Amino acid sequence: MSERRRQETQRLSGVGFWELDHKNGDLYWSEEIYAIYGLDGEALSPDYGLFLDLIYDDDRDFVHQAYQASIQEQTEYSLRYRIKAAGTVKWIEARGVTLYDEQGNADRSIGTAQDITEIITAQQKIEHLAYHDALTDLPNRKFFADRLNAAVQTARRDRIPVAVVFIDLDNFKLINDRHGHAVGDEVLVGVAHRLQRSAGPKDFFARIGGDEFAGVLVNEADINAAVRRLQCAIEDVYGTPVGTFEITASIGVTLYPTDNVEPEVLLRHADQAMYEAKENGKSRVCFFDTETHQLKLSRRDLLRAIATAIRNDEFVLYYQPKISLRDGVPVGAEALLRWFNGDQSYSPTEITTAIQDTELEWELDNWVIRTALAHSKLLDQHGVAGPFSVNVNPRTIENRNFPDRLAALLTSAKVSGEVLEIEILEVASIKNFDRTRTILQQCKALGVRVSLDDFGTGYSSLTHLHALPIDVLKIDQRFIKELHRDSKSLALVQSILAIAHAHHINVIAEGIESDAIAHILQQFDCACGQGYALARPMAINDYIAWAQHWEPAPFQARLNHASPPNAPRVQN
Repeated sequence: MSERRRQETQRLSGVGFWELDHKNGDLYWSEEIYAIYGLDGEALSPDYGLFLDLIYDDDRDFVHQAYQASIQEQTEYSLRYRIKAAGTVKWIEARGVTLYDEQGNADRSIGTAQDITEIITAQQKIEHLAYHDALTDLPNRKFFADRLNAAVQTARRDRIPVAVVFIDLDNFKLINDRHGHAVGDEVLVGVAHRLQRSAGPKDFFARIGGDEFAGVLVNEADINAAVRRLQCAIEDVYGTPVGTFEITASIGVTLYPTDNVEPEVLLRHADQAMYEAKENGKSRVCFFDTETHQLKLSRRDLLRAIATAIRNDEFVLYYQPKISLRDGVPVGAEALLRWFNGDQSYSPTEITTAIQDTELEWELDNWVIRTALAHSKLLDQHGVAGPFSVNVNPRTIENRNFPDRLAALLTSAKVSGEVLEIEILEVASIKNFDRTRTILQQCKALGVRVSLDDFGTGYSSLTHLHALPIDVLKIDQRFIKELHRDSKSLALVQSILAIAHAHHINVIAEGIESDAIAHILQQFDCACGQGYALARPMAINDYIAWAQHWEPAPFQARLNHASPPNAPRVQN
């Protein structure tokens, strides 16, 4: 009965059992292992040599050395490696332990092996989509940032020039408005192909977003000629199923080391130069003027302005509702920082970048949390329920005093921690995950929930599900926006939802821009959604009015009639 139970358990789980007798060299494989390798168990007598022969060539030495080391050191081992199975390559996760006789000699090793090819393939898809634009397959903004950083380091070491270019297509919005996004996408793909063809051996390009592209030109002897060639490659007539379009582009350029700043600032300077090209009549190339830029607001001036804004309550919190896709009921909102400084406004990214690694990080987080808690009381008085999520800087989350500070804010506001949800941004900046886990657990003891933002991207992965006590996953909007027309994004979202359901974690999909996308997510049993198709960010009084007039039934009816035509399908 015990053997039968073991065999049935292995069969149902797909986990195979093996046992190696070190005295006579016999190797036993269960039926599941033969099935994994695609071999006939009756016509084959396995041994350690056959086991090694079936391992993928590049992994063989690694597996052999790891296994032998586990025997010598008398430790368990756990490995992931590739095998050759019936003409295909599979990924295996193997675990094992060695038993020893009374003299301390290896007697036999026993263990398990499991085919994890589907898991690895899904992870690889996630990694690729996290670093590449779903439409053009060019590197995305985050991947571009990594490569730009590496290019600048190389240029600094080898003392060679680097040009960063920022490209924006002129009047592209008219194509989308008049002919639809499908036609606009055709043009964007065509631009991407031309950029790739025009790239030199060390050059690279990326799609930053919308109709914006960026590139790095490395060690060009004549940068003016190189940029002009790039402009000529882009500016042309593009054919689509509905006709042809003449495309022009405005290009901004900054040069390193003349513009001797950090890589991310180089991109921002190229962007500023591009806007100058737009203002000068479009279809132009403008170079960033470092001297003029020095006369503008410095970071120190901006920090002073931010500090003053915190003291004087110049910041504002807008609220973007989150809605249950299962029954249409609002389930809280995200508090979003806004700053309207006279005629100039700053994005949250600009603000957090400016205050990075300064005491203003905590001062701003303190203001945001305190304000959100005060608002929660007002919202409760109007019958508007939470929780309300706030974005918190990595340095705040890593601060050992954060739980005590948070407890003090909750006590001062006289509200329960259940009204608050902490959203972790820039998870890659967290240096000590063990300490951060402890801090977040202390926060959760106060009733506060923890959300992991931008899941699916390069900086937010499966690793962090195990490293941190997460209650909610937010799927990054880049995958949601393409969900109704891109099978890769569809497959990725399905994988993330499966992972979340397996871990009993709620999921919020960001960036829902149509009822059709909301309908797809509803069919996939995605718990909640957030995006312009549901509700835009709004001031607190507008949010109260919105919540009081929101009706779940009409929303559900909209979704029931929003099945998108020609939506990509993924097999379950």
